[in-house]
Amino acid sequence: MEIGDIVISLAGHDEGKAFVVTSVVSDKFVLIADGKSRTAERPKLKRKRHLRVAGKSNLSDPTNAALRKRIKQFFSDRRVYAEE
Repeated sequence: MEIGDIVISLAGHDEGKAFVVTSVVSDKFVLIADGKSRTAERPKLKRKRHLRVAGKSNLSDPTNAALRKRIKQFFSDRRVYAEE
């Protein structure tokens, strides 16, 4: 799991929501944000085992608007492929 990965939460009150990894704290923890409920200024500390990597965001220095836009774009692109 690296900075910029789009992840899905597998556990907790945010289960099923998408986030972007903003920082790797240790071998077990990362900081995640989505730009809405968890902003880039106040990311959530989460265990890596409670997350599943869904893809890459290619964001190096994310803003809240960029986080929201990239997560939305990632899932809209995936729906197009799933429907074909």
